[in-house]
Amino acid sequence: MTASKIRLLALAALMALMAGHTFAQTAKEPTGLWVVEYENDLFAGADRYYTSGLRLTRVGQTRTPPDWLDSLARRFPGFDDAETLPYGLSISHNIFTPADIENPEFPPDDRLYAGWLNVEFKTGTLNARGADRVRVGLGIAGPAAGGKQLQNYIHDLIDTRTPVGWEEQLENEPTILVGYDRLRRISPISTPSGRRFDASYFGGVTLGNAYTHVSGGGFMRWGSGLSADFGPPRITPAVSGSAFFRPGGKTWYFFAGAEGRAVGRDLFIEGNTFGGRDGVDPERLVGELFGGFVYSNGRFRMTYTHVWRTREFTAQARGQDYGALSLSLWW
Repeated sequence: MTASKIRLLALAALMALMAGHTFAQTAKEPTGLWVVEYENDLFAGADRYYTSGLRLTRVGQTRTPPDWLDSLARRFPGFDDAETLPYGLSISHNIFTPADIENPEFPPDDRLYAGWLNVEFKTGTLNARGADRVRVGLGIAGPAAGGKQLQNYIHDLIDTRTPVGWEEQLENEPTILVGYDRLRRISPISTPSGRRFDASYFGGVTLGNAYTHVSGGGFMRWGSGLSADFGPPRITPAVSGSAFFRPGGKTWYFFAGAEGRAVGRDLFIEGNTFGGRDGVDPERLVGELFGGFVYSNGRFRMTYTHVWRTREFTAQARGQDYGALSLSLWW
């Protein structure tokens, strides 16, 4: 294991310990759910393509969404009978790079450097059968997103190679997206070991200049406390499980699944929408396998997901894999 991977895993462990300590010290009644997600290809020993994702989310326990989001959500299936809807707000930052970040001469058939800062407003319904979710994102892609500065800072922190090609990054472009997805859970069954097994399937659509695609897939879970949540959270463009979970006793489970996307538009592959920088030809069908584990204790939950993704553009030499760590706390 390389020194950079050891530092990264140590940082992840420290984050988990700090969150667990905070959980143990707090005695006040929680008013909302906080979720921190960190995705990085250094978990896979690489540094290319989709290389980093950070997201902070808060879901209010009682707060309802703004009128405009409530009105929009009720135009979608699954929202007709809901009396009140929860409200979530997240801010995320993603970084994309070509395969060789030490090459000062940018290759013409590789993806652009790009940073993306995005604020997402979301709401949904939850019941025993599954979930329906609507989200609206507003953001900025390009130098204003600070991708160069953040990547250089992280690389200095873990003492690894410094990217040299950020002059060839996507130009500034405001982004907007609207997404809807539906998740349905198949009734769990007990196994001879006394644990439970279930399966879920999902589908979704995302429209916008950052991403336009249709998604579908499913996953299986085995362990305890399966009714506490709806699977692991994931950062866009993947269809996410649930940031929400029900606090309680100690629970755990393992999961594995697959997702496919029919891609209509990917700003970070194809380049700026109007003018700006041209990108490369995208793969119109992208698939991924994922697996990992979830552990929760009281108000705290930790999730690790590993993702294996197929090629996203035609000149890409191979697919990629990366890891995703999520820490959640009712506070």
